[in-house]
Amino acid sequence: MPGLFLEPKLCRVNGHFINGLKQQVNLEEDLVYGMLKSSDLKQTVINKTRKFTIITQKKVGQDTSFIKKYFPKTFSYLLKNKAQFDLRKSSIYNNKPSFSIFGIGDYSFAPYKISISGLYKNYFFNLVLPQNGKPIMLDDTCYLLGFDKLEFAAYTLILLNCDKTKELLQAITFSDAKRTFTKDILMRIDLLKLAMQFSGLKIQNELDELNSKYNLNIQIDKWEGYIQAMMPIQARQMNIFA
Repeated sequence: MPGLFLEPKLCRVNGHFINGLKQQVNLEEDLVYGMLKSSDLKQTVINKTRKFTIITQKKVGQDTSFIKKYFPKTFSYLLKNKAQFDLRKSSIYNNKPSFSIFGIGDYSFAPYKISISGLYKNYFFNLVLPQNGKPIMLDDTCYLLGFDKLEFAAYTLILLNCDKTKELLQAITFSDAKRTFTKDILMRIDLLKLAMQFSGLKIQNELDELNSKYNLNIQIDKWEGYIQAMMPIQARQMNIFA
């Protein structure tokens, strides 16, 4: 999935949110999520963000009037800056509720994500973990695949960062492209085919390295279940980066 098309970001300084104008912002925590953009995808495993953003919807087109009722501080801030939202020129916002965002869906709230920058010319995928018990969001310069199981996310990370995947991507991408990776390119990765070429020992060795380096505790016991989960939907590749 492509990431979210999001509005100006927030920082957290001494426990307070600061917006792009260096103003302290008083918000409820409920709708504030950590956010990553392409330039943040530098580590294999990521569980912290520099920036935060307000997530106003759980699906495209959802009514946003609930914010006023349940999150008055957040609503007050959004209303104060409504003129900035209204300056957005894209037709995707036509006839949409106030403070709408684009690219939101169930996958956005998956606790574990595999991500890659669509812009940078590196063939490297990341495992994104929750931050403070909440899923981390990615902006629209990134592509992501969401998982409910950490093990499945870790297995996918290993497959996508293997030499065979890198060789494939290098063969089908172009150095002068505005976006190195697109949905169509990423959809050509056959996860099931890759998984069938990996031995249990190879997966275990890769997991051991991840666990040791990032203080994780991911086991191989769900590997067979992972393969079985892919088989019924091989033709559509787990909706990978759809």
